[in-house]
Amino acid sequence: MNRTSTDSIALRDSGIVYITQPLKGHRFTLDSILLADFCRIKPKDRVLEPGAGTGIISLLLAKKFPHARFVADEFDSHAYDLLSGNIRKNGLENNIVPVDKDIKYLSRSIAPNAFDAIIANPPYIKSGAGRKSPSLERQTARHDQAASLPLWLNLQALLKTKGKYFLVFPAYRAVELTSLLREKKLEPKRLRFVHPHMHKPASLVLLEAVKGAGAGIEVLPPLIVHEQDCGYTDEMKEMYGMRV
Repeated sequence: MNRTSTDSIALRDSGIVYITQPLKGHRFTLDSILLADFCRIKPKDRVLEPGAGTGIISLLLAKKFPHARFVADEFDSHAYDLLSGNIRKNGLENNIVPVDKDIKYLSRSIAPNAFDAIIANPPYIKSGAGRKSPSLERQTARHDQAASLPLWLNLQALLKTKGKYFLVFPAYRAVELTSLLREKKLEPKRLRFVHPHMHKPASLVLLEAVKGAGAGIEVLPPLIVHEQDCGYTDEMKEMYGMRV
């Protein structure tokens, strides 16, 4: 039997979201919160989130942008059931449609150029690299043996011209990511590195690419997660809706 817990979380301007997720296995991390905050969605956009897990990104953004419409895709059956329940729990049935397609075949059931934005937190460890988790769900979420990064970027076929693709990825793979994006005609336009502490190397990169755009990128100031005492920085507190 899969045991779960229900937590509440708020993002600035999004309101409170209630999310049920496994006690063990793949649970959402700070990566997803940072990506949700980084995204720039227009009020009536149609948005795809592949590999949605239990739905934290789509849930937060659907609360923040109530007139946008989201398709949250999750192939794992247990995570999909939790995703569907979380949509109902938050009263977002009219905002988010859950689907359970393997991303390898997603384009077979969705018309090209259907979305204004795609938001993805793809597996970030190359197949055969790194230590494998004993949890199959967490292993699938972290390792790309099921779907490599180029396959995730192939979803650009579902984007309209000038549509946006938002990603979070390990900083040490930033050059690889930008190179692959350009191969797929997704031009990096906005980039921000995330540092765990002020004097530590970046651990993550947040990136916005635009389909069919010209060259030129905005590099934002670094995002620092923790103060020296390991508490959150003021920006992180603001992101979580805490009083600074």
